[in-house]
Amino acid sequence: MSQNSEEGITGMLEAMGWHRDFARLLARLESEDFWEAVSRTLARHIVYNTWVALVFHADQPPTILAESDEDDGADESLFEDYQRGLYLLDPFYVAARDNGLDGLVTLDDVAPARFTATEYYQRYFRRNIVSDEVQINRSLGAGRTLCLSLGSTRTFLHSEIGLLHLVEPWLGELMRLRMHFERCGETPGPHPWHPHRGGVEETATRFGLTDREREVSQLMLGGGSTKEIARRLSISVETVRVHKKHLYAKLGINTQAELFSRFWQERP
Repeated sequence: MSQNSEEGITGMLEAMGWHRDFARLLARLESEDFWEAVSRTLARHIVYNTWVALVFHADQPPTILAESDEDDGADESLFEDYQRGLYLLDPFYVAARDNGLDGLVTLDDVAPARFTATEYYQRYFRRNIVSDEVQINRSLGAGRTLCLSLGSTRTFLHSEIGLLHLVEPWLGELMRLRMHFERCGETPGPHPWHPHRGGVEETATRFGLTDREREVSQLMLGGGSTKEIARRLSISVETVRVHKKHLYAKLGINTQAELFSRFWQERP
């Protein structure tokens, strides 16, 4: 048998395996262990260490639907910290909120240039995910995005990313259908620095921060450079510097480390 024939048969068997797997997931759509079943299915083909299914909201903290257990390396307190404010610094959250990204999204797609130097990376990402993360996203409308996040202690292989691209259309649709059976619990109130995009003075914090100043602070703490922030907000570099100057003056601080401390002190 020729090598091409063998590869063709292998490919056909792999496709049949995926068809069988998705049929089984469809049968478990209403089951409480749906997300665990998805994780077990993906783990047969892709190496990762943690997973979480969640919904991003434009106006409130993310809702955690299901997550890997402690044996998989997840830390409950880290998820609590995430919902209490760290979500605002998550590049995946920022991208979903601002751009409504659908499909497969990688860390390289959304992380700012200085991401690994941020307090968010040191205090949350490195402890909970360590090295790399990918998400399969589905827009739910009304400012909501359903996400299945996979975290790994090593960089995902190109072959694994390619495989996720291939199965994403089917898995993403199953995820969207699953939402008909989800009962989303309560989430903490939004962090006081959560931008409201209204430009209304009543939304200022106790420090008198405007929505724009809060947006700038969030992007700074998420690792955005001055140029990246200017590009994302469609303002000039000089305007970003002015906002930063006003921000620091209102908070009585001089460094980004102090900015993070003030941000964290404000969490609900």
